[in-house]
Amino acid sequence: MIKKIDIGHDQVLAFRVEGEVDVQDMKASQKVIKPELESAAPFNLYLEMAATEGVEPAAVQERVSFILSNFSDVLDKVKKIALVTDKDWLQHLMSGVFRMVPSIEQRSFSFEEKEAARRWVA
Repeated sequence: MIKKIDIGHDQVLAFRVEGEVDVQDMKASQKVIKPELESAAPFNLYLEMAATEGVEPAAVQERVSFILSNFSDVLDKVKKIALVTDKDWLQHLMSGVFRMVPSIEQRSFSFEEKEAARRWVA
């Protein structure tokens, strides 16, 4: 499940990911992100990755397709991404991915550092 959350900052789009993630979850979150990509204002992303039961391969394909088809808007609009997770492998994966996209500032935080992540991304 991907759920939009409010962290109290207008320029931050925030989501919590937990449980099973399927294609419908990806499509629902993309409906929230797409208008932000089409707006004039840049924004930051805050992602909490809690315990997940798995991600359907089709859901990953859906997200990759969305990012690739909106890549120039993502580069233009997204300035920072804060990832909150206790999964070391996910922190390392995201760090590697965002080294390839230096225009987006990215940091990973543990759940103990959740408040610091919210301050940083705001």
